[in-house]
Amino acid sequence: MIPKMIRLALVMLAVLVMALEFPKIYKKTFEQRERRTQLAFSETLNDFVWLKYEYDTVQLRQIQVGYDRTGNTYNTEALMDVFPMRNCRQLMYENRFPDTIRGQHVTLQMIQDAARFPLFLGTGPGRKSLLWMFESHTDRVKMELPQDMFRLTENGIEFIETALNRVKSVNREKSDRFTEAMKKEGMLFPIKNIYGMPSTSKSKDDGYFMIDSKDKFYHLKMVDGAPVCHNIPLPAGMKVDGMNCLVDTVNYGYVYDQDLNIYLLRIKDYSFFQLPIYDYKEYGSLVTMSEDLFFYTYQLYGTDRAKIYVMDKEHNLLASELQVYPLYENSREGQRENYLFPFKARFTRSAPKELKIESYDMHRFMYLNIALAVCLLFIKLYHRRNFRDVFNYLDLAVVLVCGIYGFLAVLIFPNRK
Repeated sequence: MIPKMIRLALVMLAVLVMALEFPKIYKKTFEQRERRTQLAFSETLNDFVWLKYEYDTVQLRQIQVGYDRTGNTYNTEALMDVFPMRNCRQLMYENRFPDTIRGQHVTLQMIQDAARFPLFLGTGPGRKSLLWMFESHTDRVKMELPQDMFRLTENGIEFIETALNRVKSVNREKSDRFTEAMKKEGMLFPIKNIYGMPSTSKSKDDGYFMIDSKDKFYHLKMVDGAPVCHNIPLPAGMKVDGMNCLVDTVNYGYVYDQDLNIYLLRIKDYSFFQLPIYDYKEYGSLVTMSEDLFFYTYQLYGTDRAKIYVMDKEHNLLASELQVYPLYENSREGQRENYLFPFKARFTRSAPKELKIESYDMHRFMYLNIALAVCLLFIKLYHRRNFRDVFNYLDLAVVLVCGIYGFLAVLIFPNRK
């Protein structure tokens, strides 16, 4: 009995290993990967251009080709004129760079100064670890780390001497001053979330933004060593769900409400300016923002689609476009995988590792499972196995449930009786 139980355990282990590896091998073997079409907004056409790579039979290599919505085609050289800012160096080298773009005189330096690499935005948990409280009113060129750090407690804020890792008397006095200033503005502890940029890699400090226990929104910073706290009035019915802070002269950052509408929080008067992006909730958490001399470009990412919004420097919507990408699960190869495997297994990426079993549509894989179970039955009959042995029936049950995994496993570890 014990050897048969060990054999059954080996069969189940083999099923697990195959469920982990076979779907990945199948996908890598049969998935047809197509280079995605890129979408870019042209500052000269004032519209989107679809960019893709095509094989040039003359040059015998892949070249980039562009298409606009009216059906016009642009080769590599024409695309430089369509996107003069992204090709400014090459156009200047060829002496083809225009003096004006969109009616404005443009130089290479202006383009470089205005360009901002994509920022990754989106809602997410705030910070609740030990943080630095920087001096917001400083004449230093570079931010300097303070001698203490702070943490939020159930009843206030607590400053800790980093060298000794304990609250000293001087820090207790500072903690009380900051806690009193926060409570004076109406802040109720404990704090749910805190948002800021606790890094020296910034040109100025705007402190931290907090959500208290009653979902009110506050701004806390340190000016000349003293606490400065403000209660930020929210629009009617709005609750803050997240924030991405910026180093900017106009906006403190991007604020997200409970419906995932996106706002800019103005430095001048703590007012909220809602961006004309109303479907962020349909896409998830990731948003990217890039900036150039004329536009802000926001891109929302979904599982099989991306939505691009282009706005002017006043954040007025100029254009938007949806891109839908073909998913492997919806392809012919992906559908066949559903008929071939009854389930697949994977380990989660986050620690601690957890085993996840994902089942396919039973109405599809059950046909193959039944066929394999019948095939195994004929094999056992051919080899005159004893069907008084319950483990032969267990083999058939394993194949009926686990499909091709179970079929191969019981052949690798056969029941000899």
